[in-house]
Amino acid sequence: MGLSFFVTFILLASECENNFVWVLKTIKGLFIKVDSYPKVVVNDKDITLMNAINVVFPKEYNLLCRF
Repeated sequence: MGLSFFVTFILLASECENNFVWVLKTIKGLFIKVDSYPKVVVNDKDITLMNAINVVFPKEYNLLCRF
């Protein structure tokens, strides 16, 4: 469809890499087909989140959002 949208909002007790990896793996598990994974992940330059994205979605583009 070529549209951008928010997948989810998550509240975490702490923003450690293990928590981000768990969240991203849970989101990844919601996709029915392997070829339907997101092509781009946008974040706010949180280094811990960027590292977790590289672990769970290593082939997808990781873009930074500028406010």
